[in-house]
Formats: sequence, C-alpha cells, structure tokens
Amino acid sequence: MAASIHIRQLSKHFKGNTVVRDLDLEVEEGEIVVLLGPSGCGKTTTLRCLAGLEKPDGGSISLKDRVVFDAEKRIDVPTHRRDIGMVFQSYALWPHMTVKQNISYPLKVRRMPKAQRTEWVERSAALVHCSDLLDRYPAQLSGGQQQRIALARGLVARPALVLLDEPLSNLDAKLRDQVRTQIRELHQELRFTGVLVTHDQEEALALGDRIAIMRDGRIEQYDTPEKVFLKPDTEYVASFIGLSNRIEWTREDGDWVTAAGARVSVTELGDVPGDRAVSTIRPDDLRLHQARPSHSGGLLTFDAKLVTVEYLGRHVDVTVEAGTTRLQIRVRGEDQGWVRALEPGSDVVVSVPMADLHSYTA
Repeated sequence: MAASIHIRQLSKHFKGNTVVRDLDLEVEEGEIVVLLGPSGCGKTTTLRCLAGLEKPDGGSISLKDRVVFDAEKRIDVPTHRRDIGMVFQSYALWPHMTVKQNISYPLKVRRMPKAQRTEWVERSAALVHCSDLLDRYPAQLSGGQQQRIALARGLVARPALVLLDEPLSNLDAKLRDQVRTQIRELHQELRFTGVLVTHDQEEALALGDRIAIMRDGRIEQYDTPEKVFLKPDTEYVASFIGLSNRIEWTREDGDWVTAAGARVSVTELGDVPGDRAVSTIRPDDLRLHQARPSHSGGLLTFDAKLVTVEYLGRHVDVTVEAGTTRLQIRVRGEDQGWVRALEPGSDVVVSVPMADLHSYTA
C-alpha cells in the first residue's frame, strides 16, 4: 500500500529547546497512526506541523505526493489548502452556530454548492448517530455529543488526512469508551487516513493500525500494536505500554541477582549485555501465593510483604515490597478471597514466568 504521508527529518524548536528532532515517519493510505507518549515528548507539535499550525524549522512534509512543507525549498502550504480535517481535544465548536452549521463549515470554506453541503452534512451526522441534533447549539449538547459532532465536522469534507488531537481526554470513562468505539467503527467504514495523538496506551492499542511511541522529540519504536505490546524495543517503551513493575539485577558470579535475593542464570534472563540489567513486568503477569509453589520450573519466585489491597470489583490491585522493590499485582478470580483477608505486613510469595519478563541493559 502506498504511503499517504511522508515526513522527513522534521525538526521544531521553541525558545532554544528542540521539541521535534529529525523525525521521520510514513503513514500508509487508509491507516490510523497513533503518536503515543507523555507530555512534552513532541507528539502534539508534530501533529500541529502536519496541520500547518506550526512552522517547522527543518525537514519536509508530503501529503499524497504533494509537498506541503519543505524548509530548504521554502514551501509552506497554509492549513486551509492542505486538505485535512481536524478533531480537537476541546471540541472547538462555534457556540453561535447550530450543529448543522458547525458540521457544514469545512464545506462552506471549500465553496461547495448548498444542496451538496446539505447531503454531506446529513450523511456525516448519521455516521455519528447525531441526525436528531442538527438544529441544536453546542451548549445544548453533552460532552460526548459535542465530540461526536467534532468528529462529523472533521470527516464531512472527506479530507486526505484526519488529525485527532487527544480526542477522548475530556470525556469521562464511559463516554471515552463509547466514542473510542465510534472512531473505530467510522474508520472501518470510511477507511480514512488518520494521525491521532494520545498519552493513553489503551486508546493507542485500540485505535492504532501502527503506533509511534515518542521520546524527546524522536520516535522510540514504530510498529503494530501487537508488536509494541508483546515485544517493546526498550525499557522506555515497555514502561509506557503497561510493564510498570521494574526489577533491577546485578551480575554476580555468573548469575543475575536481585536486591530481593532472587537468583537466575545468565541464560535465563536472555541476552542482556553488561553487569546491570532491569526487567519490566505487567501487573497481570505477577502471581501471589500463600506459600512457595511446589512446581517452580520456569518461574522467578521471591518472598515479599503485603503493603495494600484495593478491591476494584472484577479484580484486586495489590502492592507488595520485596526488599527495596515495590511491585503492583493484579489479582483476578478465586484468589481474591484470601488476598482480601490479608493484613498489611503479611508474608506472601510472588512468582512470574521467566517468559513474561522483558529485560534490558540498565
């Protein structure tokens, strides 16, 4: 499939600080690429450069083989001529316009005939299940309705590229899930090309055909959701996609040893060079026991003390301390009963399959 977006050596500076550093990115036609990372990593600036809302200091951007920015050639196509649709975090609906007028605005800017505008607006409103809201004003809508209207407006002109800037972050948890599903359904039906910015790993995994995890203005890993989730390239990527537990190792007499006293052979930890290493683990992959398992083959097992137990309905979140290492464990199913009965300070045993460790040089 041909690439719809080409970004080459993109850079952007603010007051002497480099926010985007020689960034390269290709987005294929019909896919959603998610820019994922913490605040300050450069993801929103990259999106704004794509939109023409920020002028980069270097590099080039092409949309469907049309150069819209090139620092060397001094090309900088304005936003309204880039054939993009935008969905903002803050909805950005005109308060004095009806829903119909808000959705129609991109078509009016393009000087589309009124009859065709009406048809396209009604089609877009139907796609987001808001046909009955066309005569209302934004102040009469809920947050979820406003975001669906913003989606309809971003898609109504059938742009070459749809840019979504933290589109779900202002919604509560239930609405966030609903609108996220709506975006996925719209993409399945329309196959628009999109770039979405978020700091939420679940949102990225659910919506992205590929995910670009950003760090300090660069892309740390660019891959499918499955590969990013199962095989993170670096400790930074691992921590950002949910491997929040961290165990430090020191090489000693040919083995790897933790501060909690666990010891494994060099080969068990994998091919990690150097004398210091770190393993990252998801809370779901750790197991809690009342005593050491009788069959511990392929397991990393160590003693710990209970710190807290938090009941969250379908699961229990447990914090333990193993030496100086604090770990978060998610307990599901039949083990919840005895775990909830534990007192703080109780002795417990923690295990994790060695295969579930993701290990890196520290």
